[in-house]
Amino acid sequence: MTKQIRTLSPPAVVAGEWQPDATPQIGLDKKPEAEPNRDEIVSGGWMMRVVRSVLTSFAIMLALSGVGRAQEVSEDIVDATVGDWLIVSEDGSLGCHITLKKDKTIGGRAVAEGKTCGAPWHDQIAAWDFAGPGIVLRDATRKEIIGFGEREIGPWVTDIERSPRIYFVPEPGKMDRAATEKDAIGKWVLTDKKGKALCHLSLLDTASTRGDDTKSLQISGDCAANVTKKKMDGWQIDEIKLVFIGGEDYAYSLIPTVDGFVTDDDRYQLKRDK
Repeated sequence: MTKQIRTLSPPAVVAGEWQPDATPQIGLDKKPEAEPNRDEIVSGGWMMRVVRSVLTSFAIMLALSGVGRAQEVSEDIVDATVGDWLIVSEDGSLGCHITLKKDKTIGGRAVAEGKTCGAPWHDQIAAWDFAGPGIVLRDATRKEIIGFGEREIGPWVTDIERSPRIYFVPEPGKMDRAATEKDAIGKWVLTDKKGKALCHLSLLDTASTRGDDTKSLQISGDCAANVTKKKMDGWQIDEIKLVFIGGEDYAYSLIPTVDGFVTDDDRYQLKRDK
C-alpha cells in the first residue's frame, strides 16, 4: 500500500454515538492553524504521526462501514496503527503507556502495558480494535473501557461531552502526562540538550497583552540570541502540550516529562529554576 498524505473526511458514526468537535482544533482556538516551525517543532516523529494519521483515518472508515461494528481491515492498515501509544487525562494525572500489537486475542488485538501506567488503566486493558468512535480499548471480558475518535489535527480524544477529556497519543516519546497550567506556572530555565542554560524565564498567571487566553511570559536579559529573536511574550496550554508564543507563531512546543518539559524534537529542555 502506498503511503500518501491527503485529507480524508471523518468516518460516519451512528446517531447518538461519539461525535468529534465540529471544528478540529489543537487547543489554541483563538489562533489560526500555522505551519509547524521547522527549526523548533518539526521532527521526523512529526512526519511519521502525519502518515500514521492518514492511514488510520482510512482504517477507521473501513472499520466503521458496518453499523457501529468493527470489520476486518487490511494488514497494512493494522501495521500503520500498531506501536506505542499514551493514554493521558487533561487533568494532568499520570498517564499509561501501552503498545498496540498485531496479534489477535479475545476482544480484538493484543495490548501490552508499558513501564509507566497510572490508575485507572493499570492491569485493566487487554485488547484494542477498530470500532465505535475509531479505536476502542477493552478489558479481558471484552467489555469496552474507552473509545477514541480521530481528528484532523492533534491527538485522538474521547467524546466531547466527557470530563475530564482523555487523549490517546501515538508515538508519545518521553511524555507521561498532559501539561496543565498549574504545573507550568513559575520560574524556569530553558537549556539545550546538553544542559547548557539558554534563558531564564517566568510563566506568569496573568493575562498577556494579546487579548486571548494566552498568559504572560517574561524572559531575562541574558538569554541566548537564538531565544531572544523569537520575541516570546506569551504561553498557553495547547491541549496536552505547553507552548511559548512569539509574534504570530509558536516559538517552542513542549511536552511534559518527569522533571519538566522537553521540545517535540528533543533539542531543548525546560527545568525549574532553582
